[in-house]
Amino acid sequence: MTHSNNNTKTTKKTNLRKGFTLIEILIVVVILGVLAALVVPSVTGALDDANREAANARAGQITTMVTRFNQFLPGGATAITLTDGANYSSTDLAPLVTAGYCTASDLANQADSTKGWTWSGTTRKFEPQP
Repeated sequence: MTHSNNNTKTTKKTNLRKGFTLIEILIVVVILGVLAALVVPSVTGALDDANREAANARAGQITTMVTRFNQFLPGGATAITLTDGANYSSTDLAPLVTAGYCTASDLANQADSTKGWTWSGTTRKFEPQP
């Protein structure tokens, strides 16, 4: 009889503990916080790199558009004058939109929307403003 009574106490103790303790939950939360702290900076850095690459790709597209625009001037349009080291905003490149080469949003700098483009005479390409 003592033996069966002992089993009953063990069963009751096991049935009482079904959930997690506060300490266990806190440990899981701390571990998740540390993992998030490690991952967030790398994701942010990857997004910045992607925006820079997108801006460089857009600069190449703008270079092509300006070159074609200047070669095949639409009626009544004046050429876009390119000066080495000069900065060009979307308003400076507005004739591309008027001629139907692109939309106004296509002239935005993805790396920094407050900046435009710089023409490099040596590479003969537009580059995102630093």
